Amino acid sequence: MARTSIQNADNDAQSDISDKAAQAKKNAARTAQDVEELADLTYDELREQLELVKADLAELTAAMKRAGQQTARQAARSARRTGRRAMDTASDGYDYATDQVEDALGTAEDFAKDRPALALGLAAGAGFLLAMVMSRR
Repeated sequence: MARTSIQNADNDAQSDISDKAAQAKKNAARTAQDVEELADLTYDELREQLELVKADLAELTAAMKRAGQQTARQAARSARRTGRRAMDTASDGYDYATDQVEDALGTAEDFAKDRPALALGLAAGAGFLLAMVMSRR
C-alpha cells in the first residue's frame, strides 16, 4: 500500500507537472499571439501616421507653392509700377529738356533779331574757337 500511495503520488506529481507544462505552453502561445497583435497594431498605427505625415507634407508643399506664387506676383506688380514710374520720370525729363532747348532757341533768335551784328560776331568767334580746338586733335 505504501508503494501504491507512492506510485499514486508520483502519478499525481507527473500529472500536475504535465498540467502546469500545458498551462505554461498555453500562456506562452497567448503571450506570443498578444505580442504579434501588438506588433501588427503598432505597424498599422505607424503606417497611418506615415500617411498623415505624407498628407501634411503635401499640404505644406502646396501652401509654400501658393506663397511663392503670390510673392512672385507681388514682385512683378512692384516691378511694373517702378517701370511705369521710371518711364514717366524719363518722359517728364525729356519734356523739360525739350522746353528748355526751345526757350534757349527762342531767346537766341530774339537776340539775333535785336542785335544782328553782335550775334554774327559771336557766331564767327565761336566757329573760330571750335575750328582751333578741332584742328589740334
